[in-house]
Amino acid sequence: MTFSQGDIVNVKSGGPALTVLSVANEQVTCLFYSEELGEFKQAVIPSFALEAYDDEAGDEDDDHTSSDDDEDEDEDEDDKAA
Repeated sequence: MTFSQGDIVNVKSGGPALTVLSVANEQVTCLFYSEELGEFKQAVIPSFALEAYDDEAGDEDDDHTSSDDDEDEDEDEDDKAA
């Protein structure tokens, strides 16, 4: 897979989302925020170890929140009916 500057990627084995800074041959320089250190870090990672960031994985939490919102709306409708 070919990556470009600004792409959001993940290491296939897991970890935080990474932003591609540059690509040279098969080496991808990425930027990420380290919660432990409280600062941004860079890493050079072989392209075969990376995959495009799966935005759907982050949406699972959003879906849960929206279903809670739906329940609140249902309760409001019940209140109006009573």
